[in-house]
Amino acid sequence: MNPGKNLRPRTFRKYRPLFHTADVAYRIRGASLAEIYENAAYALVATMTDRRRLRPREIRNLEVSAPDREALLVEWLNHLLYLYDVEGFLGRRFQILTLDHENLKARAWGEPFDPTRHVAKSAVKAATYHHLEISPRDHGWQATVILDL
Repeated sequence: MNPGKNLRPRTFRKYRPLFHTADVAYRIRGASLAEIYENAAYALVATMTDRRRLRPREIRNLEVSAPDREALLVEWLNHLLYLYDVEGFLGRRFQILTLDHENLKARAWGEPFDPTRHVAKSAVKAATYHHLEISPRDHGWQATVILDL
């Protein structure tokens, strides 16, 4: 149970773009730290294609490690980019199963990119450490992440 989940305002947005030159920056919000990682994945995929057109045909079980939670966020997003680069896989839904300061286990439901059904938006090269921040806020957590296009 997450007591903060019921406290967030109705106008809560999972993510919103921030303007940044040559890259795209997002302010990510979540009621929990796990939601930050899930919502960052949604922002990444939304940068690349229309998530609504993706189908949850396949499941990927994912594990990522890094020295701290900020590096873990970058590794998480770059691991999702690796899946796209190698397999064409894009997630429609993400669930963080376990999370601590250095490790993340997650599940992603999605499918390989199909140019006949999916619209290619921006090509993302990597998630970066530039202006990277994760911090507790009223009603949950907030992060800033910049994607290199």
